[in-house]
This record gives sequence, structure tokens and C-alpha cells, in this order.
Amino acid sequence: MSATAVYGYRWVVVAAAAPIIMASQVFWLSFAPVATQAQAYFGTSSLGISMLSMSYMLMYVLFTFPASWLIDGFGYRHSLVVGAVLTAVAGALRAAGGNDFTAVLVCQFLIAAGQPFLLNVLTKIPANWFPLRERAVASGMLTLVQYVGMMAPMALSPLLVHSPGDIRRMMFLYAGFAVVGALLAVLFTRERPPLPPGPSVAVENISLKAMAGLFTNAAYVQVLVLMFVSLGVFNTLLTEIDQILTPRGLSIGQADTAGAVFIVAGVVGAVLLPLLSDRIRRRIPLLTVGMVLMTAFYLLLTYARGPLLITAIAALAGLTIMGLAPIVFQHSAETAYPVGEGTSFGLLFLMGQISGALFIYLFEWTSAAAGSVRWPMLMFVVLTALQIPVTLRMRESPLLTASLAPTHA
Repeated sequence: MSATAVYGYRWVVVAAAAPIIMASQVFWLSFAPVATQAQAYFGTSSLGISMLSMSYMLMYVLFTFPASWLIDGFGYRHSLVVGAVLTAVAGALRAAGGNDFTAVLVCQFLIAAGQPFLLNVLTKIPANWFPLRERAVASGMLTLVQYVGMMAPMALSPLLVHSPGDIRRMMFLYAGFAVVGALLAVLFTRERPPLPPGPSVAVENISLKAMAGLFTNAAYVQVLVLMFVSLGVFNTLLTEIDQILTPRGLSIGQADTAGAVFIVAGVVGAVLLPLLSDRIRRRIPLLTVGMVLMTAFYLLLTYARGPLLITAIAALAGLTIMGLAPIVFQHSAETAYPVGEGTSFGLLFLMGQISGALFIYLFEWTSAAAGSVRWPMLMFVVLTALQIPVTLRMRESPLLTASLAPTHA
């Protein structure tokens, strides 16, 4: 048997990769909470400001497969460096050209192009550096970094921008953080340790054959279906949170608070649920229970009234759906083997981006046609409930099952 070892430096690698991943998410939502001031500063429309966020969806679809090819063919660090340089340089240029909205928009698209090169490494770093028993925790920590990156501009941008003239100062501060994050990633990450953290396994690099094979892998397709629905619903909830909650008796401020609590609870879930998964060495029971709970939470969000009750439900829903995400990511990487982690995660996240756009459109169209958000919310309840039998048919991955087998001298 080949020699293996677990190195303490694995935590340095995670810590060094975290800031630039966070910076990418900060750039995504930096204008969202100060859209009115941004419109006045740039002299553009609401749609123009929305394009700054929408760029991420479009560029992820375009660049996820090149990123996955780079990760699986040359290593995650090559992808991380490409993403870090794109994010930091384009972020600095966005701040430098901050008086010209066209320049800012072009730079935002370049920043968005770097996102898949950063996000698609989230399962590759744990696979290279961590033993199987710790991989869900490591994946959960990197997923947590994304969530913190989403939270940061929601809290910081309103504090930094009191008038339209403060927009450029905000851009420079975020750019500075991205430059520091890029330097940390380039200087301190390493592709792999001297000895692997577990038995070496052969991995199939990205190719059309490998990608096609994922669609014939029944276990992976189950995860793909689960992610298509769950991430699509999640993206829609974040986008439409005010429209969903204000009919439930909440003011705009109370709805924003409930949305913030949703994300904060999700951060807690992203830490606790992967720890639980690794401790019990199970993924599927948590996914099944999670689908049952989310079905109930979405139904309650459709009919419950009052700020305290709604905020409590939002907290439980956020903890569940965002806490299960790293477990799904890790399970997908295990079921996709021998296809590389970059390919399996990239395809998974791509499906969630596509479903997010589709579900947001369906939500807007259905609520406008019905004159109420009740019907699109009930649609999400039904779609989530239909995932319960999918999880009941799922099985633990062969890689995880093999790690549970007793060893004999």
C-alpha cells in the first residue's frame, strides 16, 4: 500500500484560498444594497445596475467548462491563480475607471469570468489535501466563505455609501481586499502535499466522453436533479425575498432582516451539518430529512404571518438549505469518480445557475398572472416535495462506503 500522510498545512491552503473566493462574491453583490445611489452616481437605469449582478450568471455558463478543464487537466492551483488574477486586476480597473459606467460594466464581466475558476476548486482542494473523513468539513468551510462573501456587501455597502459620491470609495476598498486575497492565494497555496492524504486513485480528466459519462451515471444524475431544483429555488428566494415576505405582514425593513437572518443561519448550517455528516459518516439521511424540512418551511413561508414567526422560519430554512449544500457537493464528487472534481462540481453548479434564471422567470410570470406570490411558492413546495423520493432512492457513494469497511492486518 502506498504511503499516506495528513499535513497541517492543509488548513493554510484553505485559509489562503478563502479571501479571494470571498472577494469574488463581494464583487457580485457590491451594488445590490445601494442600487439607488449607484443609479444616481452612474446615471443609468435599474436594469443597468442589475446587469452588474446578472453578469455572474452569464459568465459562469460561458467559463465553467474551461475552468473545469483547467482544474482536472493541470490542477486546481492553476485555476485558482487565473481566477485570482482576473478578480484582482479587473476589480482594481473597475475602481480606477469608476466614473464611467461602461468601463465598470466591462470590468464587472471580467470579474465574473474569474468566478468559475475560483468556485470550481471547492471540492478539488479537499480531495487533494484532506482525508475522506474531513472532506465534507473542508468543503463546508470553503462554502462558508462564499456565504460570508454574500453577506459582507449586504452589511458593508450601506455603511460605506451614504451618498452617490461614496460609490467609488466603496469600489476601491473592495478592490484592495481582492488584491490582498489574490496575493495570499498565489503565495501560500500548493497543488498537493508530498504524500497523499489517502490511497491514491486514478481520476479521469475532463473530456466530452467524461462529461457524457456523468449523464449516464445514475447516482450522479440524482444529485444533479436535486441541485437543479434546490439551488434554483434558493437563488429565487434570495432574489425575490421582499416580494415573498411583504405580503406576509412584514415591512420592507423587516423583510430585509429576515433575508439577512436566512443567510446568517445558513453560515451556521454550513459549519454544523458537514461536521455532523463527517462524524456519522453518512450523507443521504441528512439530505432526506433536509428535503422534508424544506418542504415544510417553504409551505410555512407561503402562509405564515408576522415578523417574528417569519424570521424564525427563514432562519431554519437558511440553516437547512445552505447547510446541506457542502454535503451535496462532496457527495457529487464521490459519486462522479473517476471523473475529476472540477468537472463534476462545475456541471452541478452550472445546472443551479440555469435553474435559478428559469425559476426567477417562472416566479415573476406566475405571480404577475395570478396577482399573488402564493402560486409560485406552492410550485416550489411541490418541486421540493418531489425531491424526497429522489433522496430515498439515493445510496452512499462507494468511496464513502469503502472508508467505513473494517481494515484487517
